[in-house]
Amino acid sequence: MSQFPKPSQLNQNHLQQIIEMQASLVSGDFALDAFMMNVVERVQAFTSATGAVVELVEDDEMVYRAASGSVSPFIGLRLKMGASLSGHCVRSGEVTLCEDTALDPRVDAAACKKVDAASMVVVPLSRKNQVVGVLKVLSNRTHAFNEHDVYTLQLLAGLLGGALGQQLEMHSQQQLEEKLRYMAQNDTLTGLPNRVLFNDRLLHAIARNSRSENFLALMYMDIDHFKAVNDTYGHAVGDALLQEFSRRVCAVVRKSDTFARLGGDEFTLIAENLRNREEAEHIAAKILEIVRLEWMHEGNKIHVSTSIGIALASGKDINADAFIRQADEALYEAKKTGRDGFRICSEKAKNS
Repeated sequence: MSQFPKPSQLNQNHLQQIIEMQASLVSGDFALDAFMMNVVERVQAFTSATGAVVELVEDDEMVYRAASGSVSPFIGLRLKMGASLSGHCVRSGEVTLCEDTALDPRVDAAACKKVDAASMVVVPLSRKNQVVGVLKVLSNRTHAFNEHDVYTLQLLAGLLGGALGQQLEMHSQQQLEEKLRYMAQNDTLTGLPNRVLFNDRLLHAIARNSRSENFLALMYMDIDHFKAVNDTYGHAVGDALLQEFSRRVCAVVRKSDTFARLGGDEFTLIAENLRNREEAEHIAAKILEIVRLEWMHEGNKIHVSTSIGIALASGKDINADAFIRQADEALYEAKKTGRDGFRICSEKAKNS
């Protein structure tokens, strides 16, 4: 391939448009996916391409993360690093031109056919001297790109590589923060809200209840004879039981309810906007019924049941600690009077 044209050979208006594009992307408040879509859409407009794509490195693969034009349906497509022109570009760190994919052994022939790429230009995207992906334009015609297109793409990649790398770092940091926040508020075994998130949601539910004529129910429950299961079958089966219990209860409660694990086999449910106390009883009865269903684990038939204590409040300010204490005391009464049932505050035990 002959020498790329010098910057002075580019149309000055064209060069100014490239600089303005880079400035708007860097200064824009984009999430990572939106940023990459802006890149490919604008890059395609600057070249003779029928499509443009940003591919990012993931282990030993190149992944289509943003795409425009003819390749827009293929976001998520994966190419093997060792058998694609994109992978060759990442390894060499240099601009790579393919004028006819049917004659170039470096390309992934099946992928080229799939995305209708007859020719392409691939440019590395680097951040702090590390190639993090490629910017690629392609056409459904052979020999579609001239030296002007190649240089334009090279210039754009140089301007955008650092910005994309910065976006990737921000995205990774956001993912880490979200993961840490999730771990701080959710139980690692069941994925349910933990005590921290439960306490927060209970305070908000109590505040809403004080302005409502409906009922707020707080249900405390645990698995009857859970210690015996642990002692008989081991902690691995105990953990599996906790997960199964969680799945069963989640299947019958409303999406608006908060079902949380406080620790061990202690669980709690916050149910808002109940029309009457009978609704709370109905929810408790459904939980009792589904928990009782036969559970087989590794050939062992295990009988499961639960006991539930319920505290109710309607249209008044209540103290969270006192509300929790009422539900906990009701659970104690339900267990004392035979288990596998529920009790509302100081009332007599009720079974389904």
